[in-house]
Amino acid sequence: MTPLDGGTPPPPRTIAMRDFRRLFEAELGYVCRALRRLGVLEGDVYDVAQEVFVIVYQQLPTYDPTRPLRPWLYAFAVRFASNYRRLSRHTEARTGDVDVHGDAPSSERRQARDLVHRALDQLEHDQRTAVVMHDFEGMSAPEIATLTETPLNTVYSRIRLGREAFRKAVAALGGVPA
Repeated sequence: MTPLDGGTPPPPRTIAMRDFRRLFEAELGYVCRALRRLGVLEGDVYDVAQEVFVIVYQQLPTYDPTRPLRPWLYAFAVRFASNYRRLSRHTEARTGDVDVHGDAPSSERRQARDLVHRALDQLEHDQRTAVVMHDFEGMSAPEIATLTETPLNTVYSRIRLGREAFRKAVAALGGVPA
């Protein structure tokens, strides 16, 4: 049916709302990891992820399924983590690991992850976001530029400066020398 026949065109393809539960279950761990890497304290990660998925559910009709899902979800995580970090009430000491999949991390892995998070916490927000998106999530600089609506050369600069600051932070925290 076309508008010329007097009918309405079919709606664009979207993920059916009934598929949201599967999407949530499949991507919750990814969103939680992204939020943690972006500076959300471990004790708050699950709550913030829930908030992310409320908005994701509301925005599902706008999602273009011909495009990758994870960068779309990551954009929500970046915005929520940014808002979270602006709130001063989140400066308390970290609580235990959020265990989304039921696997307790080994002591060694937990220490390494804690070192990474403490070093990331010392980066400026824009540098942290660029480094996490590029080095942890595997996104290209052009993808980051598009998602964050930032000039490409600025993204490259943030990645370079962020990596340098990260190395120095790790060294200052007793990790691998800079």
